[in-house]
Amino acid sequence: MKEINAKIQVRFCDLDAYGHVNHAMYLSYMEVARVELVRDIFVRDMKRNIQYLLIGAHVQYIKPVLLDDTLIVTARFLEAGKVKFRVDYELRNGSGTLCATGYTEHALYDGKAGRPIRITDELRDFINGQG
Repeated sequence: MKEINAKIQVRFCDLDAYGHVNHAMYLSYMEVARVELVRDIFVRDMKRNIQYLLIGAHVQYIKPVLLDDTLIVTARFLEAGKVKFRVDYELRNGSGTLCATGYTEHALYDGKAGRPIRITDELRDFINGQG
């Protein structure tokens, strides 16, 4: 299965009142990595009006992320069913310490027809590292 590592520098605006990264920012970091993971096929599908909808998300917080941290967010495809696919994540700080794990689930939507669609063969091949 295909995977990538995205390097993300924590910004001051990512912090909450306690001085660590706000919980909602983890989903944003995961999105950055996910877009890098699917960029090649995602751009092509956007032109065809196929949308990648987020239908579920989970984050397990393990260790606080702080202002001076640089995160390495690993994103990898875990599974692709008939109508949805899942991406798993690991967020590690610059020292390699695991700070969070998570996953997101996605479905495809045909923007032109206005309805959900099955995972395309092209996307399935891409997820399996064949595209």
